[in-house]
Amino acid sequence: YKGTKNVLAQSVLLAIGFDINKLHHKIMAGRTGTHLFELKKTA
Repeated sequence: YKGTKNVLAQSVLLAIGFDINKLHHKIMAGRTGTHLFELKKTA
C-alpha cells in the first residue's frame, strides 16, 4: 500500500493478528494462567 497511514494500519493489523494467533495456541495447549518464570516471593 502507498502512504504512511496505510502502511502503519496494515502493520498494526498484522501485529494484532499475530498476537491473537499466539494466544489461541497458548489456550489450546492449556498454558493460560502460567508464567514464563517462577515468581519470586517478597517479604
